[in-house]
Amino acid sequence: MLPLNPLPPQTDGERAFFSELVRWDTGNAVRGAVVASIPFADGPLQRRLSDAILIVPEGIAVVRVAEVERQTGVVTASPEGPWTIGPPGTGGAVLQLSGGGSTPLDGLMRAGMETAVRLRRAGLEPGRIARLTVLVGDISGLLPTDGDLGEGDQVALLDTRSLLLGIARASRYAGVDNPRLWTTADVRAALEALGLQGRGPSVEELNGEGFPYSPYVLRRPQLLTPATMNAGPGSPAPVEAAPPPAAPPGPPAGPTPESIAQAVAASVAAAHAAGAVEVPQQGSTGTSPVPAGSRQAPAPTATTPPARDTVAIDGPEQAGSTDTADAGIGGLFANAAPETPVAAQPPRTAVLPAQTLATPQPPAGPPVPPLSLAHQQAAQAAQPAPPPTFWNPPGVPADEEQPPRRSRRLLVLLAVLVLVVGLGVGAYAATRGGDDADGGGSGEAVPTAGSDSGPAVGSVQEIDGVPYTVEAATIDDTCIGHAYGDTQAFFGAQDCTGLARALYSTEVDGRAVVVSVVRVRMADTATARELRALTDTNGSGNVSDLLREGVTYEGAPAKLANAEYASAVSGPTVTVVESAWVDPAAGGSSAEIDLIASNGLQLATPSLD
Repeated sequence: MLPLNPLPPQTDGERAFFSELVRWDTGNAVRGAVVASIPFADGPLQRRLSDAILIVPEGIAVVRVAEVERQTGVVTASPEGPWTIGPPGTGGAVLQLSGGGSTPLDGLMRAGMETAVRLRRAGLEPGRIARLTVLVGDISGLLPTDGDLGEGDQVALLDTRSLLLGIARASRYAGVDNPRLWTTADVRAALEALGLQGRGPSVEELNGEGFPYSPYVLRRPQLLTPATMNAGPGSPAPVEAAPPPAAPPGPPAGPTPESIAQAVAASVAAAHAAGAVEVPQQGSTGTSPVPAGSRQAPAPTATTPPARDTVAIDGPEQAGSTDTADAGIGGLFANAAPETPVAAQPPRTAVLPAQTLATPQPPAGPPVPPLSLAHQQAAQAAQPAPPPTFWNPPGVPADEEQPPRRSRRLLVLLAVLVLVVGLGVGAYAATRGGDDADGGGSGEAVPTAGSDSGPAVGSVQEIDGVPYTVEAATIDDTCIGHAYGDTQAFFGAQDCTGLARALYSTEVDGRAVVVSVVRVRMADTATARELRALTDTNGSGNVSDLLREGVTYEGAPAKLANAEYASAVSGPTVTVVESAWVDPAAGGSSAEIDLIASNGLQLATPSLD
């Protein structure tokens, strides 16, 4: 399972859902699929209709993570009407979902239609879209037990067995009448059309999830239509040639045995061309067809035309054809085997010639002198750059060219100038740092080299109308020595490639809050997901925040007490946020700082690039 959640989870249910999927590990050992955090909302209040998109090789489904708060018991789900919850065997009370409502089916139906509209607008045919509801809360059971409500609606609980069953049933529903599996190119194009933010999955990751490789998008309507017609139940059956009508029975004392034998031999020879042989049944005036494969055809003679494997179905019609020996049965094979041999005709289907790249030849005339180096460079510079795409973001050229030789000397001079200025700034910063140490500074952290692209101390970043002030920021190239517990042992086996941390301060209703933001860059996406799964586990330690390592600011607490936690992963980068009240006795609630922790995933740190 490959979870993609570039956006921070908005609820505890989403966080628990993606944490469960991360534990399954990537690849198709447990279940091959892609779950992308692409929410759909509606109305002025932006009420959630769905939270994620599930793509499996068989099809696609929309997912709703529904939280059940302050209610316990067995949930009874139904395709119509409100859902209920209560003790087993009782009707129970109407289910109350977080965000409103007692059933998510209407919202999921609208989210499925919106998904289909977006995909078809991008030229992709989605096929049948399933709908999966994942219930999160203190739920002891589910009715029906398999969670199948029919017509593509599936319900599952937040445990491995129930989730796998729900995904399997959704896959089976989406795969009905689906002539093509979703390929790697199809999935990447679909995620782009649905608006996935951040980095998309690579071809190698999608191959590992069981999606067949294809460099081209195959789910185009014009590509799926012929396959659907061939696979549909309405395909016309091949027309078999009707056997010739049986001859009327003769008078009782008419034919002799010799004439009967000759008539039977002539009938068998004439019926071989139609694919069936009629054998008279004793005691009946009718006939019973016998497959031609059960009898051996007679060898061709000098007067019998050679057998052929194909029949010309577009031959010229002959008016007034009758049932003669040359025309066959009813004139059906009149043009099948002409007595005079004809030249081989090319196939009627269009055969595309192989395309080769050929250099256009100049017209005949005097030779054209080659272009000079300056003209070649000017022509290359005049060519427009390729437009940026979802997989090739702007600012990252695919193939940089070497600068001209004349500009190398200027580049060297500029590099020397930058180095001299950098040494001067470093000496000035070292002098200022020594003066602060001698004079007893405030103890604020001084950003290390490389953090010049990050937020400056004292700058303010606003999220949802709440200002956050940068109090400290540091950057390191190793995580060893900057973690504790099992997380420190994790870095001992596979160290990170970059560590950026920052401290922010803010206020909620006049009460001070401290926010720690930690970003860890690992060597690849797999180890990043392993790190996040480890830090999300209680008692496994974590990456050390700056307060834990002695960095402070004026008005800061000594440590994070009763902190709330939030995490996210995007490619090889893991973000961990902890927020706490500066004064726990001030009377603030945990829900308030939990919202601060979720919003803190958007706060900036020194750049790791």
